[in-house]
Amino acid sequence: MIKLTTNLSGPLIELLHSKAVPVDGIEVGPWINTKKIAEKREMLPDIPFYFHGGDYLNGLSVVPGTLHRIHKYLEASGSPWLSLHITFFLPGVKYIFWKWNWKSPSINPDRATRGFIQKVQKLSRSVHVPILLENPNPIPLYENHEIQTDRINRILEAADCRLLLDTGHARLAAETLGMAVEEYILRLPMDRVDQVHVSGPRMRDGRLFDAHEPLQEIDYRLLEFVLAHSKPKVVTLEYTREVDPLREQLISLRSIMDGR
Repeated sequence: MIKLTTNLSGPLIELLHSKAVPVDGIEVGPWINTKKIAEKREMLPDIPFYFHGGDYLNGLSVVPGTLHRIHKYLEASGSPWLSLHITFFLPGVKYIFWKWNWKSPSINPDRATRGFIQKVQKLSRSVHVPILLENPNPIPLYENHEIQTDRINRILEAADCRLLLDTGHARLAAETLGMAVEEYILRLPMDRVDQVHVSGPRMRDGRLFDAHEPLQEIDYRLLEFVLAHSKPKVVTLEYTREVDPLREQLISLRSIMDGR
């Protein structure tokens, strides 16, 4: 059975206390400190935790203590795997360009791809869990080499990693490339999918952006499409804001997953 998980949040804890939510696990990331993660695991001993490291990988060679922090997060969470973004930017840089709508510098995509693969290979020798890599979302005023499906396939194969398929990111990438999202997804290695992230993109300034708002009908249909073409172990709802929408989305997701 596919496990249904969601991000650690105040609304989730409220729902768990009331036993009003069908959750099999909790995803945490570096936006939560390791002490808090350990405390929540102790409070919820029967619920597995999963660690999503975001852009941590690209800090390995330039940010002192990155590998140590990754190990501490894996220890605190007890995660069965480490998931990370496919990105050629240093941690936080992509967000800065996105927030201020700055034009990103040009890079040599093949050189950046080789460098990223080498970092993944180095990290995989240093951690005791498998690494999942997540298809990235495009950012404005940038060539977005990382969203190219052939490049994602190349990275996953060379690094011998599994795929975290983010449906919201796939919608944004497909729009950027001018293709149907279903076509974009089927160009990814669906036999490598171990986890699916779902969240609700929204329109802003005439384009979709990764808003992490409540799921809409298009997002549920897209998840059903993904489940028809892959066999993930986990589906994760990326939503943390309000109790009632969180409950409703988790119930709807559980219904979709139980119906398969």
